[in-house]
Amino acid sequence: MRSSARTAGTNLILSSLLAALSYLPFEIVAKATLIVCVFLFVLDPFPESRLISVAGVLGVLAINRARRRFLVSSEIAGGDQP
Repeated sequence: MRSSARTAGTNLILSSLLAALSYLPFEIVAKATLIVCVFLFVLDPFPESRLISVAGVLGVLAINRARRRFLVSSEIAGGDQP
């Protein structure tokens, strides 16, 4: 019973942190994510955490690339209108 309370508390803290991050600009969240991934990659000796770190970096890069394409395409589409 005690471990389920601890898990619920941890999930609440994580949920609150993610909710707070949703109000920050994308660039700040992306940079913070990359810093955490580099920190985990360098300091955590387990191969699984290193794979998760690399996947996190690749995920941030993919989202950033998609965001740039979307912004460029929206500027092009908006430029055609008077």
